[in-house]
Amino acid sequence: MLRKRVASLLAVTAIGALGLIGGAQASQHSNAPQPSAVASKSCGYGTPAQTSGGVKCLGPGEYCSHKPGYAKAYRRAGFRCNAEGRLEER
Repeated sequence: MLRKRVASLLAVTAIGALGLIGGAQASQHSNAPQPSAVASKSCGYGTPAQTSGGVKCLGPGEYCSHKPGYAKAYRRAGFRCNAEGRLEER
């Protein structure tokens, strides 16, 4: 009984290792640029930005968050969150 468990554990481990190696090789051979979520989001108004809450369309005067992780995304999009909690251009 113990031998069957060890053999099945080794088989599962080997299959998993082959999957990881195959996935790594596939990602190395792909030279095509990967589309980003920010580029694929179209905004009717504002600038698309990847925030910790997901992809958002940012524009001046909109509400913003002072939570950790948001300030960096706002800076990358060219905005800052003022004391009143509204976006303004830098």
